[in-house]
Amino acid sequence: MADAVSKLHEILDELIKKYKDNEYVSARLSNYIEKTLPGLLEYNVIIQKQRTDKKRQLTNDHEEFISRFLNKNEYFYSSYSELFLYYDGIHFTIFNEDDIHHKILSMITNENILMQWKHKTNNSILKKIKDKSPIGTIPESTTIQFVIGKLYPEYFPSRNTAKYFLTIIGDCINAKQTGVHSTLIYIINPLLKELMREISIQCYSFFGIPTILNNIKYKFHDHNLMDVRLVKHAIQTNKIICTELSKHMIDLLCVASHYSSRYGSADGFLDQCHELKLVEHALYLTKTASSETLDTADKINKAIKENILSNFINKKLTPLNNSKISFKNMNFLWRLHITEECVPNVIFQTSFKLLLKDKLKYEEETDSYLDVTSTYLPNVSSFIKFWDATITFDSTNDYEIELDELVDLYKHWSNKNNCIQPNIMIELLQHFYQKQITDNRYVHNIKCSVWDKYADVINSLELFKLKCSELNEKSASLYDAYIDYVNTKHAFFVSKSYFDRVSVEVLGNYISDEIISSKWWDGGVDEI
Repeated sequence: MADAVSKLHEILDELIKKYKDNEYVSARLSNYIEKTLPGLLEYNVIIQKQRTDKKRQLTNDHEEFISRFLNKNEYFYSSYSELFLYYDGIHFTIFNEDDIHHKILSMITNENILMQWKHKTNNSILKKIKDKSPIGTIPESTTIQFVIGKLYPEYFPSRNTAKYFLTIIGDCINAKQTGVHSTLIYIINPLLKELMREISIQCYSFFGIPTILNNIKYKFHDHNLMDVRLVKHAIQTNKIICTELSKHMIDLLCVASHYSSRYGSADGFLDQCHELKLVEHALYLTKTASSETLDTADKINKAIKENILSNFINKKLTPLNNSKISFKNMNFLWRLHITEECVPNVIFQTSFKLLLKDKLKYEEETDSYLDVTSTYLPNVSSFIKFWDATITFDSTNDYEIELDELVDLYKHWSNKNNCIQPNIMIELLQHFYQKQITDNRYVHNIKCSVWDKYADVINSLELFKLKCSELNEKSASLYDAYIDYVNTKHAFFVSKSYFDRVSVEVLGNYISDEIISSKWWDGGVDEI
């Protein structure tokens, strides 16, 4: 400042010295300094203040407008996909950038403020939006309930299980973003593969997070058991992800991230969860060793497996002198046990056999365990006799028997004295006959001598044809034929879908859009 003042003095001294001999200019200089310059400077002070005040006001209006706009309009941005998103308090949806520009500029114009700074304001808002990722935001309760409603009861047996699953997904998302990875492994049922695939694809598409599900497995692969958590499912068969859930997958990802932050982790969720069955199942593998003071992972894993086997023995076996269970049957009981417990097979066959030898008497010659029996085995033996006596392999005519039908056939064959639950039937078919059950419902390429489903439909169509001819009916539908079938006494009934499929195959050109042509019973065809 001192230098500036000194400079002004030098300039003024030079001017006075330069024009000291010019009386007119000296007088004008004196007039300027004494009269004009003070007023001019005062005027500039006022102008400067006005400009400063105006800029301050514009800045305040600018910041207030941005804050108000962003609070009123919840826009977000995915830097990976370069997509803008809008959150209406219910769903996150993709939003066009041009529409955001239009909304900002229209709001500025309507309010008639910031007209001088409208483009600056527009750019500032866009920059702030681009710094906002939907991951990390706190969704409204409506969004959370929507997501949970899509998962429960469709995929998970309780609302808390759905929340636990979401927290696991959130942990995976947040770990990828922070770089802090968990050593925990979560095992879920393979029937959830389609759901997991959709989550993985959309998480990568929107946020560029690859291999988000590295910590989620469908089978046990010799992991450290203390690091394994289980997730119970409600789904009974593979299914296509519903359009609404797929359309709003960003909702699910945001809710998942929120739950992870809210509870700290999936284990943090379990710590505060009051649904004991959920917690016990999730920690099924770890709780058995929680009281053990073991110093190595191998010792801990062995202790856990021994405790699991003890649980199996208590639930599935009964002490009985002079009785024995073959290893094949014991292995079946083990598979049945883990299925009913909804847990993965963490003890492979060789280890299972060796560990069981330490707990039960074993006879090498017969490959059997002694002095034990099981209430499940009489039914197993009876079912094997039923299968051997009545079931044959037949790939013609696309033969199939539904699981419930097989249960009823077995019950009928055994004079209603025995009954096997569908879940046990599945294990029997897979263990003893290597039969895969499609959609947890269909057993293909088998035929039962107790009831020929295919012939049942053929005979029913013949009877229906005779009735229509006698009544001189001019038209009929497959629905009419099926109603006639169920109203006729039968020991067993086929499903409508099977009835329709066989009927269409047999009637051929005599059926169109489920309407049976009258030519069929007017003599066009004598026999089916």
